[in-house]
Amino acid sequence: MKKKATLSELKNEITLIKKRYPALKDDAAFVFWFLHAYLVDKEELAKNSLTGKVGGRTGEKNIDAIYIDHKARQCNVIQAKYHNVENVSENRNDVLAFAGLGLLPWVDKATLETFYKKLDPTALSKLQEIIHCVKSKHYKLNLYFVTTGKCTSTIVDDAKSSLRDVQGDVDLFIIAFDQLMTIFKNYLEGIAPAVPILKLRIVSDGAVQHEGIIHRFDPKTRIESWVFSMSGKDIGSLFTKTGIRLFAKNIRGYLGSTDINNAMIDTIKKEPVNFWYFNNGVTIVCDNAKREVEANEDVLIVDGAQVINGQQTTRTLAINISDNTNVLVKVIKIPRDDDENISYDQLVNSIVRSTNWQNHIEPSDLVSNDYIQILLEREFRKKNYQYIRKRMSKSEARSIYGQGYWQIDKRELAQAVAACLFDPVIVRKGKEGLFEDPFYKSIFGSTQISFYISKFWLMKRIQSVSYGYPERAYAKWVVLNYSWSVLKKQIESGTKERKFRLVCEQKDKRVIDPLSNYLELLFKLALNMYKIQRGQGEEAKDISSFFQLTKLDQAFVKFYRSSKNRKRNRLNYYYTKFVTRLSLVELE
Repeated sequence: MKKKATLSELKNEITLIKKRYPALKDDAAFVFWFLHAYLVDKEELAKNSLTGKVGGRTGEKNIDAIYIDHKARQCNVIQAKYHNVENVSENRNDVLAFAGLGLLPWVDKATLETFYKKLDPTALSKLQEIIHCVKSKHYKLNLYFVTTGKCTSTIVDDAKSSLRDVQGDVDLFIIAFDQLMTIFKNYLEGIAPAVPILKLRIVSDGAVQHEGIIHRFDPKTRIESWVFSMSGKDIGSLFTKTGIRLFAKNIRGYLGSTDINNAMIDTIKKEPVNFWYFNNGVTIVCDNAKREVEANEDVLIVDGAQVINGQQTTRTLAINISDNTNVLVKVIKIPRDDDENISYDQLVNSIVRSTNWQNHIEPSDLVSNDYIQILLEREFRKKNYQYIRKRMSKSEARSIYGQGYWQIDKRELAQAVAACLFDPVIVRKGKEGLFEDPFYKSIFGSTQISFYISKFWLMKRIQSVSYGYPERAYAKWVVLNYSWSVLKKQIESGTKERKFRLVCEQKDKRVIDPLSNYLELLFKLALNMYKIQRGQGEEAKDISSFFQLTKLDQAFVKFYRSSKNRKRNRLNYYYTKFVTRLSLVELE
């Protein structure tokens, strides 16, 4: 399991951003990434928040980006330091100068006018809006000093001390290498932008008596946990405020209308006071948590929250708002990758597997958050494909990235790869076995999209040719195995793979038709082999049993080469026609 993100991987991400936005230099691309990973949910909004001229270079006078969140009544100012090597120490004066921006809304007019001089017009107008919002509308001001380097605790303390007597609500956040890599790792896992700090209101009144909260701390692992009740309405609002990023570490997506979810809805409507007893509750892991009293209310303030069990409950309560339901909540604060403790990822995954049992868990669910699955999701997206690594409804999958993406479910991808690489009977035994040893690591052993995508599209063509012919459904894995062994040199990698992908995406009949004719003849040949080899009388095998025999891939090769194959010339004709036409395809 991959534990930590690296600076090299972040550099690769910055390079990809620059390819999409060529005007951005390295520093500006880094600021853009941070905005999108931590503060804003839309790339265009991140780009418009940059203060450099035409967004092409970094900002003015320690201000690289300004983002005003009117809904949250917060102003965010970012300065970023992008170093190409690790362990660069930040200069004390640079950090203190940035912290000084927190004083600007309350300095005298002459000082402010001096600061405004020589500012780029874009930066100037954004800064003037910030000062108006902070001073006149009482918005909170957040200052983010973000660096791939390191910053000593002394510098951090001095910078924060300089804002101790400021007149308004100002916070300084110094995000150095270790915390930045945690943010980047979350970004890779789909937690982007970061989940905001949540205030979980602890139920302490009403007709039902509550004794407050159970608190537990393990000094050896430094794992801290709290158990308490929340109102169903407050639980539902967590999703309303944050969206699906709240469930990034969950092993499944929203399952929609299931028996269990429908039963929850029925309880909410008919007997809401019993919801607490019938429901398993919600489990949240987080980076930090602190219990406080605000406005006479007992709250747990949670940073970096992830609902790892209870997504169906949370989503159902968000849709079916109820003032009369209570939910059992467990919050677990886990240290991040301390060498002396169980690793963060390992423990989170163990908790996920142990608590998600109300809806049946499949082997494919348990690998949803594996590093290779997360990587494939990102790499496929670059090719305009939506790789569905978590079990969810199709409408849920579409809601994540919208229309216009080719969808690939990880289970069908596993079938395509396994049928090409292994004895076809392994695939016939079911999808879920492909996500267990000894097959999983071989099926998902590559980080190269070309390894997967040509196998996937060949399987889709075979499924198309077999559609409407029930007998062909039994033979399709044998046909896929053999056709891959013959065609792989023509479609597996490089320019040939890109051409094959293009004609499949565009349904280019001129190239696809000879391939379909070739595959159709293979189906007929496979069924002919069945009729000859199934046996006779009472010992004759039905078609389903026959295609569950082992080593049918070898048997088919032998049959193909035998004198009983009278379709060889036509097969060669369509194969040559397909290869020739594919070679003539032009790529942009």
